[in-house]
Order: sequence, then structure tokens, then C-alpha cells
Amino acid sequence: MKERIERLKKLTYIPQNEIAWLIEQAELSVKQQEIIEENKCQQDVTVHQFRQAQKDIQHLSGDRKRYKQALEKIITNLNFAIQVAQNELEGAAE
Repeated sequence: MKERIERLKKLTYIPQNEIAWLIEQAELSVKQQEIIEENKCQQDVTVHQFRQAQKDIQHLSGDRKRYKQALEKIITNLNFAIQVAQNELEGAAE
């Protein structure tokens, strides 16, 4: 391709078929640039979605930790309440 372009630069008259080739190459270049831009946009969207997913995971992990701690406190309180009730039942039975 470079050779063909260099040859065309040297010509004072450019044949019609060579002009058609140049136009074809220019159109191809424009299409390739559009594809590159579209791919870049899609990549940017994907990166944004990935980062958002990471934030969501961190948030959910924090929620999970808080829920687990709260559940552990409830279980501890229930165990204490059960123990108190058992002690009262044993005291009443004596």
C-alpha cells in the first residue's frame, strides 16, 4: 500500500482507477475509525459497569458483615433468655 501511495505522489495525472482506489481506501479508513471509536465507547461502558459492580460488591459485603454481627447478637440474647427461662423453670420445680 505504501508503495502504491508513493507511486501516486509522483504522478502529475492520476488515472480514474487509482482515484477510485484512493476513495475506497479513505472510506475504509473512515469505517475503521468508526469501529475503533465504537469499541472504545463499549470498553468505557464495560469499565464503568465493572467498577460499579466492584462498589456494589463492597457495599453488599459490608451489609453482610453488619447483618452477621446483628444476628450473632440476637442469638446471644436468645441463648441468654433461654438460660434465664430454664433457670426459672428449675427454680419453680424445686
